[in-house]
Amino acid sequence: MDTIETMRAFVRVVEAGSFTAAARRWGRSKAVVSKYVATLEERLGVMLLQRTTRALHLTETGRAYFERAAALLEELDALERALRDDDRAPRGTLRLTAPEGIGGAFLDDVITQFLEACPNVQIDLRITNRMIDLVEEGVDLAIRATEPRDSALVIRRLGDAPIIACASPGYLARCGRPAHPRELATRPCVVDSNFRGGARWRFRERAPTGLGAPFTVSVRGPVRVNSPVRVRELTARGLGVALIPEFVARDAIAAGRLVRVLEGYEGYGWAIYAVWPSARQLSGKVRAFVDVLAAALRSE
Repeated sequence: MDTIETMRAFVRVVEAGSFTAAARRWGRSKAVVSKYVATLEERLGVMLLQRTTRALHLTETGRAYFERAAALLEELDALERALRDDDRAPRGTLRLTAPEGIGGAFLDDVITQFLEACPNVQIDLRITNRMIDLVEEGVDLAIRATEPRDSALVIRRLGDAPIIACASPGYLARCGRPAHPRELATRPCVVDSNFRGGARWRFRERAPTGLGAPFTVSVRGPVRVNSPVRVRELTARGLGVALIPEFVARDAIAAGRLVRVLEGYEGYGWAIYAVWPSARQLSGKVRAFVDVLAAALRSE
């Protein structure tokens, strides 16, 4: 009898809570499911389930075996799905998450290009600044602007996301244009609390010979907010100078709502990362989306 089938029968019984429910969900007879589990216990030489007339209970050995077996079967199923995806055009639902700053016109373009290339895939996009648990919430792929520190995730760095200093035309007319980042210590600033340094902004001078030594400027201002989009909008209202990812500020600069300042200096930039759970085999639809995203970032 197939080892995988007996293992799958045991896991299904535990998940369903009874032999009858497992048989019904699996489309097998209760006798067959019972035989599979009994064969597994006989082969292993241990009791995995304690059976009573009213309920099933895992033995201590059975609980340990269930945890390992369920994870192994999930990985095996993911591998088979990935192989099937490789043999045909990507299809199904791709569940994505991205922070608000990335989930704008740039991501709209990427999704449009992807769906043109993969018309059999549907996108389920969740825009949130929260670092969600990808496995727990069933998300296939996350796009992030900071490198995750979770060892259970696979991380692919796709490209740079430069940070630039901006202010509104009205603010500059009222307060003048800063000539050096150190001037920001005495000017009102709009702070993005997503920055790991918070209100300690880091800069490097841009020179023909390369980037200069990094230095830090402590800033303060009327508002802190954990959204680069809200930073952009508040800065456009003249509340101060801000550091904003270039791809978030670009349209506002083109429209004349923001002006780039301190062009001779570079803020410590972010990078764009594709992230997916390491326990899952990379499916064809995830691989295809990451490729389109990486190509779009290269063209940027």
